[in-house]
Amino acid sequence: MNKSGKNQTSKSNTESKNNTKQASKDKRPFFSLSFFLTSRSIKRGDKWTLALIALIMAVVFLNMLFTDAIFSGITKAMNDVKENFQYGEIMIEPAPGEDFISDVSAIKDFLGRYTEVTNVVPLLQQVAVFVNEKEKDGRDFETVAGVVEGIDPNSKYVFDLDKYILDGRSLRDNDTAKIMVGSSLAGGYGATVFPDDLGSIRPGDKLRVNMGRYSTEYEVVGTFQTKNFDVDRRAYVLKSELRRMLGTSPNHASAIVVRLSDKNTSKRIMRDLKEAGFGNLDIADWEEKLAFGAGISKSFEMIGMILQVIGALVAGLVIFIIIFVDVLNKRRQIGILKAIGITNKVIILDYVFRGLFYTTLGIIFGYILMLLAVEFFTAHPIRMPVADVIPFVRKAALLSSVGFFFTAGLIGSFVPSFKEIRKKVLTLLYR
Repeated sequence: MNKSGKNQTSKSNTESKNNTKQASKDKRPFFSLSFFLTSRSIKRGDKWTLALIALIMAVVFLNMLFTDAIFSGITKAMNDVKENFQYGEIMIEPAPGEDFISDVSAIKDFLGRYTEVTNVVPLLQQVAVFVNEKEKDGRDFETVAGVVEGIDPNSKYVFDLDKYILDGRSLRDNDTAKIMVGSSLAGGYGATVFPDDLGSIRPGDKLRVNMGRYSTEYEVVGTFQTKNFDVDRRAYVLKSELRRMLGTSPNHASAIVVRLSDKNTSKRIMRDLKEAGFGNLDIADWEEKLAFGAGISKSFEMIGMILQVIGALVAGLVIFIIIFVDVLNKRRQIGILKAIGITNKVIILDYVFRGLFYTTLGIIFGYILMLLAVEFFTAHPIRMPVADVIPFVRKAALLSSVGFFFTAGLIGSFVPSFKEIRKKVLTLLYR
């Protein structure tokens, strides 16, 4: 290539760079002018109208978040009830084909080396048939199948049973021939998923319990409710009494519940248990045990997503109406702006900025309202048959709500402004 060609190429590259810089400079006044028009319009606008728009947008955004938070709160509460009252962080059950774990002391000794382990609870359970003879006339019976579990009142149980007594009292260490009955088994304590119960049995009543070859009459000393359907379907007697009936030693258990201070360590402890020679047992952590709730959670998430889309459509329509009315009321002003040389892009971007400003206000104030709602329901949970529910804001739901909301604001402000501002100057000024 000759010298002339090199100079021409160099000149072309220089011109290209200059054009790029010039284009970049041109964009700055384009955005800054739109932003200037937006800020002047908002500052000079009616403050009460702005407050009303912010409130409407905040309520729409709150509705998008709150619905998903309630669904997430229900799922979380149901899982917490299962974990706290039934499974713990790790659940150890007998090997397939076995009725009991036969080396409880060895497992407890092994788990005792972990600082994360706060409690190890061997459970002793037996399937039973409960018979409530209502009128004591030999004819009127309520018969229900359930589970009898033995507890030691002097030892630490899976949960603090005394806090969940509905009527009567908890078991004491000398309560032979005494029994505690769950609300779903007793009946008469409100909604239940089970069609059968004992016909509203209460403390002081007599209850016959059939376990294999044993048939024993117990006095009901108390009823309890945890809102865990499985646990509330149980009855509790003294562990020493149940062990005598089943003929088991203190080293036998129907299952072992392990409570941890940090549930994230469950996988490591499970792996160590299996490597230490307990691999023949059925060992599962809270995630595996709560897998039943995954389907419910996914269904709730899908419903929440649908409601988020509907909320975004409402937000978009609100922004559309606000911008459309504003454009109609300021057609002459828009015509003047176009007449003095302001381009369509600048004016459209001005209205888009306004829509995004209203959207941002809605997100900020809506999120503040959501936090206040969470604080309120933390102090006053929603009482439901499955659990006491506190709204739970998922990070994914928050981000998707913000994304939907901004998208709705962008489209809702662009469409009406683009439609009107494309009209000719004379049409805007005199029509």
